[in-house]
Amino acid sequence: MLTKIVFTLAVIGIVIFLTRFRGRPARRPSPVARQEHRSPWTKGLVLAVVSIMTAGSALGLWLYWRDAHQVMQIWVVDSRSGHRSEYQAYRGSLDGRGFETVDGRRVHLAETERMEVEEK
Repeated sequence: MLTKIVFTLAVIGIVIFLTRFRGRPARRPSPVARQEHRSPWTKGLVLAVVSIMTAGSALGLWLYWRDAHQVMQIWVVDSRSGHRSEYQAYRGSLDGRGFETVDGRRVHLAETERMEVEEK
């Protein structure tokens, strides 16, 4: 509730600010002196930081994809009868009380069933 009030007051403040300064003529900015010489390390540092960030992002995406596509061995055990059904699924498709198998079947567990998962 408090966030709704704060958000509403912020919107009202922005509208008042914009309408107050709408009619004023814009001032021309003073000319800024151009910096002629930059450090020779600046461009190299920027390129190094960007390339490290790109490599880190690519590594993170690859690790996430590799973990999500790891094949897991799954046994669904009925606690009443003790019957075990065996499935294979990707780790990324496991979802609480259900999963999607490697061949595309969707399996939902009943309340009386339990799931045992092991890396293949």
